[in-house]
Amino acid sequence: MARVDIEVCVNTEDSQPVHEIVHSAYIGGTATIELCRALHLGGLTPARQHIVEARTAFPDRPGLMVMVRPRGGDFAYSQREVEIMLRQITIAAECRADGVVFGVLRPDDQRVATSVVQRLIAESAARGLRTTFHRAFDATPDPFEALDILIRLGVDRVLTSGIPWGHPGTALDGVDRLANVIRYANGQIEVVIGGGVNGANIAAILAKVPLDVSKVALHAYSGAQQAGKTTVQSVQAFVGAVNSASP
Repeated sequence: MARVDIEVCVNTEDSQPVHEIVHSAYIGGTATIELCRALHLGGLTPARQHIVEARTAFPDRPGLMVMVRPRGGDFAYSQREVEIMLRQITIAAECRADGVVFGVLRPDDQRVATSVVQRLIAESAARGLRTTFHRAFDATPDPFEALDILIRLGVDRVLTSGIPWGHPGTALDGVDRLANVIRYANGQIEVVIGGGVNGANIAAILAKVPLDVSKVALHAYSGAQQAGKTTVQSVQAFVGAVNSASP
């Protein structure tokens, strides 16, 4: 049975210093972190200095994933915004990140914007960065078509809650769809489960998704905190809950 890795979301605009949050996640045992700012907008690209701080705090584990999203709102971007995203990928690489997180959809039908995603992947690959397609995936009308495209393009990971973007609920509410996505992925792309994942629902989520057909990880923000703070103890508690719930 494959191990379930943990990803902790780090918002650089939280009251805690970035170095403190990231190092707590590192010592607490998370495999990866997703570094972003403006989480109230769904997460935007962090500042260069915060990527540098995060790298220092997450020193020798290949898990620093940097959000590449120039603005809030929808996931359809202008040519100018795409050029900004390409530059942000370059900056992430210059700051020694291990990967980038992005998602781009077509404005007319919300399907994956294949040509743009290809450009972002090519830039990432040229700089040795892993790629994650974020929860724009949940805004697509056909997740299985989207998976086919992402796999064909060579995306490494996809983040999903199993519920349509903008709808209320957590990954537990979307667990049936998550299970189907994981089966459909069939080991060709890592599925990162995110959206309200916490110590109270980990066991129920993991009990209902197949862990033997594709690499699965769990993504948490507040679920890896205690009293609104990310500490070594809070991350260790989350990791321990996942390990206890894993078959």
